[in-house]
Amino acid sequence: MEINNGAPAQIWRMLIPESYWMYPDEVPEDELIFHYRDHIYFVNNDGSVLAMPKPACFDLLDLGTILEYLATSDDTIDFDDEGEFDFGFVLKQMGYIVPVKEKRAKATYQIEIINTALPKANGSRYELKNVHFVFALYHALMRCHELNQKTDWEYEHEVVRIVKVEASTTGKVQVNL
Repeated sequence: MEINNGAPAQIWRMLIPESYWMYPDEVPEDELIFHYRDHIYFVNNDGSVLAMPKPACFDLLDLGTILEYLATSDDTIDFDDEGEFDFGFVLKQMGYIVPVKEKRAKATYQIEIINTALPKANGSRYELKNVHFVFALYHALMRCHELNQKTDWEYEHEVVRIVKVEASTTGKVQVNL
């Protein structure tokens, strides 16, 4: 699966269970509003993320009221304004835990990450064995965060693709691209 061509809201939808999404019929496809633990998160079409504490009875409020709360709250967090631009910052702040159900199939996934500032340089590629796709995605995003941190935020690392690796009947490993 090509990740770097996906809209940020699509990536968030892969991470966040549908039961946490808010106003899915009212929010454009390239945006997402969801609640997680004690905050409501707003993913904009450009990838920027805002957060605010959940108001009382948040699940009874309509979209207009939630947006009004966002505009008037003194406790709103704008991750871009805080200098926090990658998924890893937001996932850490959220206290995110990968939702993994035993019913979902586990597989081996090959992850490819590039440095967007030096795209021709060697990227990194690694495999995670016997994991769920959501975990592979989470791991890849956190690895990008770690690489960004190691370069003192001078470079931006991005997940290019996550590919399921399947064993063929001949015993050789085959990668589905």
